[in-house]
Amino acid sequence: MDNYELVSIANKLAADTPTKYMLGGWGNQKDGYYLFDCVCLIKSILWGFDFKKGAHGGAIYGSNGVPDVGANKMIELCEDISYDFKNIDIGEILWLDGHVGIYVGDRRVVEATVAWDSKVLFSYVLEDGVRIKDNHRVYKWIKHGKLPYIKYNNAYATIVSINIYDISYNSVKISYEVDTPISEVMYSLDNTNYLPFNSVIDNLSPNQKYILTLRVKRAYTDNYTYKKIEFETLKYKYKINDNVIITGPIYMDSSSNEIISYANNSIGIITKIEHNLHPYMIDNIGYTNEEYIKPYEMDKYNNVLVILKKYLILLISVVLLIYSIIKSIL
Repeated sequence: MDNYELVSIANKLAADTPTKYMLGGWGNQKDGYYLFDCVCLIKSILWGFDFKKGAHGGAIYGSNGVPDVGANKMIELCEDISYDFKNIDIGEILWLDGHVGIYVGDRRVVEATVAWDSKVLFSYVLEDGVRIKDNHRVYKWIKHGKLPYIKYNNAYATIVSINIYDISYNSVKISYEVDTPISEVMYSLDNTNYLPFNSVIDNLSPNQKYILTLRVKRAYTDNYTYKKIEFETLKYKYKINDNVIITGPIYMDSSSNEIISYANNSIGIITKIEHNLHPYMIDNIGYTNEEYIKPYEMDKYNNVLVILKKYLILLISVVLLIYSIIKSIL
């Protein structure tokens, strides 16, 4: 058994399995509960406990070369004994006089105890060895070590690939593949501030190069893996004051899909560009997308018409403003 298998079973027992503390219990079942004490919890898993119904949940006494020893003898069997609790490997045994627990990562310990609640539970170990749960401290762990019956792997997850697709002016979609279970995925665009992973990253700027750093944490470990990928958002094809032909919907604003009208080969002027869902504002009226516009090559006559249209809209706006002011005065 390796340390990840050990920790996986221990986590399941502490997280969502009905258990009770019983001195000498090694997976016995009573009234729907598995019964354990601290050292027998560890021995039961090493003896093959696998949640089976019946005697001892599938554990076979004395199997796999693991002897029936008490807590104090178990720590004597351990290798690489350390009194430094700043660095603990996943699956190590933690010990204080007469008691043992299993380190499962993220400063958490699985132990069968009556200290807080009489069952298998999660507690925490501080960097000075203090044993704590719900801000209630009960004793200190003294030392920790590796059992010779467990293969200790401190492997890191491998990020096999990162895929960037559906690149737009202000957003991209991301997917990734890893080779092993992970417990955390974060990303950063500045290699400093990490955010919870989202398959869509938006609020980006157009025509901008970004370096995305993906950070994953292997399950049941404190080990992080990083991988970078570069991408570039699209560049706007048009600019403010460009004359264009609109052949599709005009939206109420740049961020919604509420349509206020449809244009059928209508001539307009781009009056504003917003980094949003519908970036191009047409004639200060509404917004549309690049897929619904095309360039308009004008001769002198049409150029005059477009300019007149622009100033006519402005004149109408001024007249309406003056009218509203006079009406409010009267």
